[in-house]
Amino acid sequence: MAETKEYEGSVADRLERLPFSKFHRNFLLMLTSGEWAESLMLLGNGAILGLVATFYGLTGAYAAYALPAPFFIGEFFGSFIFGRLADRRGRKMVFLYNQLIFGAGMLLAGFMPYWELIAVFVFIGGIGVGGEFPLVDSYGTEVFKGQQRGKRLAMIYTLAVTAAPIIVYITSITAKVGPLTNGIGLYSFKIPLWIMGIAGFVVWALRLRLRESPRWLETQGRYKEADQIMSDIEGSVKKDHNLKELPPLLHNTPVVENKSRFKDIFAPDIRKTTLMMIIFMFFQSGIFYGFTTFAPGIISSQYTHLNDPLGYAAVIFSGFLVGSIFNIFIIDKIERRLGIIGFAILGGVFGTLFVVVNNIFEAVGFGFMAAFSLWNFSNFYHQYNAEIFPTRLRTTAAGFVYSISRFSTAVLVIIIAAFFKPLGNAAIFGFIWVLVAICVAVLLVLGPSQTSGIAVEEISN
Repeated sequence: MAETKEYEGSVADRLERLPFSKFHRNFLLMLTSGEWAESLMLLGNGAILGLVATFYGLTGAYAAYALPAPFFIGEFFGSFIFGRLADRRGRKMVFLYNQLIFGAGMLLAGFMPYWELIAVFVFIGGIGVGGEFPLVDSYGTEVFKGQQRGKRLAMIYTLAVTAAPIIVYITSITAKVGPLTNGIGLYSFKIPLWIMGIAGFVVWALRLRLRESPRWLETQGRYKEADQIMSDIEGSVKKDHNLKELPPLLHNTPVVENKSRFKDIFAPDIRKTTLMMIIFMFFQSGIFYGFTTFAPGIISSQYTHLNDPLGYAAVIFSGFLVGSIFNIFIIDKIERRLGIIGFAILGGVFGTLFVVVNNIFEAVGFGFMAAFSLWNFSNFYHQYNAEIFPTRLRTTAAGFVYSISRFSTAVLVIIIAAFFKPLGNAAIFGFIWVLVAICVAVLLVLGPSQTSGIAVEEISN
């Protein structure tokens, strides 16, 4: 028997009137915890790869994709599977299982004696967190009010990106730990993998208190559950702010009950958006991970006299954190599409300067600015991807197009390693400039131009 809606306004209207409160802070931290755990591998795979490749004597293409490719391919499957499950079964269900898979995969990877087995379990860990980005983007977009959702998402990624310098620093101090092979300690890469596995289980425990998305419940016609969760949230907000009454509803957004089917992401109303994001996501991954994966190796190969090249890489990667802090203050003031385009170009400029200079301090400075720009680029497109799709299909569509980026990351990293890296470090960024041009063009031609500060229901309409 179908439920009838018995509460005033829609969930969207009720969420939009809420002031930021303890509920929002706790929700933000629960989302952040998973992003932080994923970022340990996502941003540290280049440093860990260097240790594994040296320890096992890997050369050529194997030295470039022994770990990144399995991880990103795992994320490809995870993004698609968990994105779809989140629209079918709910956001909470996915959040309760994905980090368990990640934790188990990375923990077991650390116990494997051969690099091939390490790669297998890293692949499994990648499946676990494959849906993390699109799900966090989508769920955050559904809970935080329109005028602040960009800022809140940027705060999530600001906290998450602290994982980058931490994991790179850990790899630098563990490089000689354990019996040495080819100058690298046995536990140099095992310890970081174990840390990731433990982090996954801790996140799972923290998220046991997470509630289902009331916005999603409403689109499924589950009005009683949606109303109960909203009433609990509203009660918490009133208590936190010592309010007798909440602000009045400002809008009368119609409730559209529409259960999703996968093929609906190619329905006439959103087909252009889906195709645009498929193209953009395929090529943007090479921009971001072309730098992230190869930057530590570029420092090591170009400045062979350094005693601690990974320490310099940690300084470069701290640009992700500084860039994300900066992004908090601008993301809701600049139209998303313009932010994506502007910072993609800046990332290309600084990345090119990073490889053409011959002074380590200049290289670190330009590398830092490249990381700074690329994280702003990342924050803008993550929010853009989540808000341009309707709620009924948000995680299905966001997860599907994001899975494209995971697949393309594995492919493009291999292409860069096989065809451009042998030509020199400058050739890597020559190829990245081609990717920048494609992404800018597709956004200008097909991308929605107005999304900042607008209710997601209005955007999707």
